Amino acid sequence: MYSASVESAISDSCQKARFLVAAAPHSGDWLLSLPVTYCGLRLTDEAVRVAVALRLGCSVCVAHTCRCGALVDAQGIHGSVCKQAPSKIARHQAINDVIARAAGVPVSKEPVGLVRIDGKRPDGLTLIPWQGGKPLTWDITVVSTLADSCLHSTSHSAGSAAETSSIRKSLSTHPFLLNICFNRSQLRPLAPSMHRL
Repeated sequence: MYSASVESAISDSCQKARFLVAAAPHSGDWLLSLPVTYCGLRLTDEAVRVAVALRLGCSVCVAHTCRCGALVDAQGIHGSVCKQAPSKIARHQAINDVIARAAGVPVSKEPVGLVRIDGKRPDGLTLIPWQGGKPLTWDITVVSTLADSCLHSTSHSAGSAAETSSIRKSLSTHPFLLNICFNRSQLRPLAPSMHRL
């Protein structure tokens, strides 16, 4: 009841998307995880500062021009959507490492020779059958809740950007593989389909 009255008072779509994410189930679970370095769960002080600032809508950086030529505002949202962001590949590989370790079976990360229908490789493949004699593949996508291209949907429904990405990727999967798309938004809500796993 309280959240409905707060939500109705928010007119800015960016702030509304932030509010919906904060109210979504499991969106704050990352704050409860144990900082275990071996598992890749330890965040640096800078990572925590940026994550909390993005979640609350505080300033992350000084406004400047990105190397791609776009203007970056003080909230730093552009950093999560820029194709030239220097840490984009490193973050993706770190998430892939955590999932590969969590599988608990031998895996091949970014397997050569295995291509989805859309011509892209999955992020990982189990080397033994997972279910029904089929190996499991996975794909990781982190979408930005606050990106201009997602704000229309995310200001109405938390996790909608991640869900749209999940549907798009599931359409490009081969039928002889089991596929799981790990889709999260930048501010941490899971795609609704991920809750069923």
